[in-house]
Amino acid sequence: MSNNDLGILERVLIRRYGQPDETYKEGMRAKIWASGTAFVSVLYYSTDWTRPPASEFRMHQQIYGACRGGTLVDSSLKVAMPAWETPFYLYGLHGLGEQVEVKRALELDPELSFFMDASNVWYFGHKQGKLFVYDAPFDELDELGPIESALEEIIAQWEEAKPSESSLQRTGAVIVDPDKPFA
Repeated sequence: MSNNDLGILERVLIRRYGQPDETYKEGMRAKIWASGTAFVSVLYYSTDWTRPPASEFRMHQQIYGACRGGTLVDSSLKVAMPAWETPFYLYGLHGLGEQVEVKRALELDPELSFFMDASNVWYFGHKQGKLFVYDAPFDELDELGPIESALEEIIAQWEEAKPSESSLQRTGAVIVDPDKPFA
């Protein structure tokens, strides 16, 4: 597959992290970037955009390429799947469209097609080659620019927000496991 055949998501991840490791996860073929880091990103494969339910969401094909959704930057960003059944931590595109926040965003601009969320607070959609974000707490819809460059910028922002292991060590921060008693 040439770089031009890849979806926007995969092109951005390859630019940021290099070639992925291929494996099976959640019973699906998966590609994993930055494994073992705070930036780990996973895309699941594959999607036949000519058959339901994916055919209902062909407007997302340029973004997804052959992938069927996944998680970016250690699950900070969740790309919904064009499928009825999904892993419990990912929306299907039908389910994402039923979220109150997405319905509100569509009242502001009914032409948007939503495909990704961050922390169930920010919802990302697109139209006419531009990426938009709906900020639910502030009820604001903002245009972020061309899809590919905007996605790359969003990933970079979430990377900056993630503390690295070395930064935690420098500050003396202690990571507490909530499932273990504090000593």
